[in-house]
Amino acid sequence: MERIGGLSAERQRDRKVFLRLLRRIRIEAKLTQAELAKRIGVTQARISKYEQGERRIDILELKTICDAVRLPLSEFARRFEDSC
Repeated sequence: MERIGGLSAERQRDRKVFLRLLRRIRIEAKLTQAELAKRIGVTQARISKYEQGERRIDILELKTICDAVRLPLSEFARRFEDSC
């Protein structure tokens, strides 16, 4: 596999899918970045950086976001797997 920027093509694709899904669940919850940020106690800039892939997100942060948009973490994972 070709590697660009340290990630294989497959990992790059997975990352894009993850970032699109992260943004999509916020939009489906009808929340702005600022509204989501307020719900979870971070800045709007942090939400933007998550969605743009400029800041890594760990599983606990992802669970917090999923809780805030009322989406089970398992459903996020299922949607991610279905999109890959």
